[in-house]
This record gives sequence, structure tokens and C-alpha cells, in this order.
Amino acid sequence: MHIIVIGAGIVGVTTAYFLHEKGYTVTVVDRQPEVAAETSVGNAGHVCPSYATPWAAPGMKGKSLKWSLQSWLGMESALRFTPRLDRDQWRWLGQFLSQCNAGRYAVNKARMGRLARYSHTQLKDIRERLGIEYEQTTVGNLQLFRTQEGMDNAGLAARVLAEAGVAYELLDADACVAFDPALRAARDQLVGGMLLPQDETGNCPLFARALADWLQSQGVSFVLGTSVQQIEYAGGAVTGLRTANGMLTADAYVVACASASVALVKPLGLRLPVYPVKGYAITVPVSDATAAPKSGVMDEYYKVAITRMGSHIRAAGTAEIGSWDTKVTPRDCATAIKSLSSLFPGGADMSGISYWAGLRPMTPDGAPLIGATAFSNLWLNAGHGSNGWTTACGSSRLIADKIAGVNTEIVSDDLSPLRAFQ
Repeated sequence: MHIIVIGAGIVGVTTAYFLHEKGYTVTVVDRQPEVAAETSVGNAGHVCPSYATPWAAPGMKGKSLKWSLQSWLGMESALRFTPRLDRDQWRWLGQFLSQCNAGRYAVNKARMGRLARYSHTQLKDIRERLGIEYEQTTVGNLQLFRTQEGMDNAGLAARVLAEAGVAYELLDADACVAFDPALRAARDQLVGGMLLPQDETGNCPLFARALADWLQSQGVSFVLGTSVQQIEYAGGAVTGLRTANGMLTADAYVVACASASVALVKPLGLRLPVYPVKGYAITVPVSDATAAPKSGVMDEYYKVAITRMGSHIRAAGTAEIGSWDTKVTPRDCATAIKSLSSLFPGGADMSGISYWAGLRPMTPDGAPLIGATAFSNLWLNAGHGSNGWTTACGSSRLIADKIAGVNTEIVSDDLSPLRAFQ
């Protein structure tokens, strides 16, 4: 059986891996000339199974308004909102806001946590089996709190983690510095932190490209620089993919191309509950290894994820709802720059900064869409939002099992693309 995977980002490549493991003939097609060259390339680097959390949470309505006002006033902000004459935007916002209550948050967080923890086991299995190196660290990630309110909220979150059996440790400011001595210059800015010892970091595109190289050595085909213009169908089944270079055909198809999935399947009558949220990131050379982070840090006040990636540091933050382009300016990354500069002032060579922006495919409830569609041979593995690196391996194992018709190792029916959003 021949299966085409549309998308060569981290989700598409891991999908190809697990389908190959099932014995299928696999072709991966992508519009970019290189693997993991679009959304995946700007990933923050955190693999965070301990704290995969939906954005739609109690209190988010008020926070969103506050952040949007800060952005409109030219202040650093975790969120920007640009209203558009776009029915899909307002439909998605309505669905998102419907999830911002305690009941839905508990359901969504449990679902995301289950998938993220399963995905972590799959990632570690691939790493051990293939010996892939991708600038990974496995000493745990540290959430940092600059206010007492943030620290108090961490205490509430800790109870949820404890109920799920997730390891954590609440730290005071001195203990944060003891864990990562590079924070010594920022000691007075910190109230405390939460150490998540099971979490990791890693260079997402480096992993994806190494895995793609291995797959190619095993006979998996990669058709890159080829944009899928249209999905052809007849009689309830997909018959092929129309590209600028001709038709591509297979027995089955998996759509795994992030935000581009929405427009691709819309002519088939499939309206995905996914909307692109523009994310920003900077990458900076390390200037002093002793003053650079040793692993992953989440600055909860600014909502900026900071990661050590070999000789560089990645800082990703600020989400923008309503922008469909990937243009980026230094001002767009002001929040990430401020967070990195204040926490690790001597560790980054800011003269060598590079900027990135990309579109994160967000669902209203935070969980991806994994499963069958109304077309007998068309499957989805999309909508991973900002958790693509954290959940890619698990979601890809699930979709491969579903296509093969075997029981999945974890509960997965609630990840169906056909689920409702109350």
C-alpha cells in the first residue's frame, strides 16, 4: 500500500517514519525545497510533556484583552489581535472563547497531557533506536516567575500535575539559580520557579532532517519543492494530488501541512477548526557559555520560551491572531529580546541576532486533529499549534495505527477531526 504524506515538517516526517515502520510505501511531498523549512524551523525547542497546556483557559478572556491593549499601545505583549473581515477568524474566536472555562480546560488539558506524555516515549524510542543527535538536553526545563501572583498560580498548577503523576519541584529564586547558574545576573528579578525534570529541549528541524535522511536511506521518497495545488476526488475517495509538476497518486493520503492544511482541504467540503496564529522567534549566538542557559527556560511573565541549542540560543514569544504573512521586524520580537536580555544578559551576542516568524496551526481547544475524514482514504494529522515538537511523534504513531486498523496504545477518539467544540 502506497501512502502520500503532504507536509515535510516535524509532523509530516514523523508520520512518514511510523507509516514506514508499518511496512507501507511512503512518499512525502512539500512545497519547500528542504525538510522542516517552514513552521518547524522556528520552533522554540521545548519538548514539554509535563506542561502541555491549552491556551483556552479560565481568565484568558481578560488576559487577551489586556495583552491586546498593551500591543496597541506599543508595549511588550504576549498577544496581538488584528481583526479581519474573515468569517473563519470570528468563527474560530467564538469556538476558542467557548473553551475558556474550568470544565473545558480540565478536559482539554488532560487530553493534551495524555498525548504529550505518549509522544515523549515515542521520541525517546526513535532517539535510542536510531542514535539521532539534535542538540538535545535532558536535564529538565524551568518555568520562571517574576511576580508573587505567578508563583501562587504555579502552586495551583502543581496540584494538577500531582494528580496526573507528573514530577515537579517548586523552587525559590536561589534554587532557580542553583539549577542554572547562568540566572545569577537575574536573581533579583525572580520570585521563584517550577522545575519539570522530565521535560527536554532539542533542535526540532535538526531532528526532522536527520530522521528524513534515515528514511530516505530506507527507501522513503521525498518530493520537495513541489506544491500541492489541489486534491482531486471522486466517489468519496481521493484520486490524486495535482501539482505544478503533474499528478501524484497513491492508495491513501495524510494531510500534515500545518496551517496550509485548512485551504488544501476546504474545496473538499472539509472545514477544519484551525486558524493560524503567527509566532515570532529570535536566534542568537552564545557569547559566554557560562552565562547562557543550560537547558530550557519559560519566562511566564512575558510568555517567552528560551532554549540553549548548541552554540546558539532560541527565544520564542508573542502570538498574533489575524496576520497571514511571515514578515518580521525587530519590533515584532521586542518581547523575546527583552526576556532573553534580562534573564541572560551576558550569554547572548545580540549583534548576531536573526529573526523569524511563522504560522502556528491552532485549534480552539489546543489539541491536534488526528484521524479519518469523510473521504475513505484521506487522513489528517494537523492543528498542533505551538506544541508540534512536543506532540509530533505521538500523534504520528496514532495516525499510523489508525490507518493500519489497529488499536492505539492510548485513548485517541477524542482527538478526532470530527469532534465538536462546545
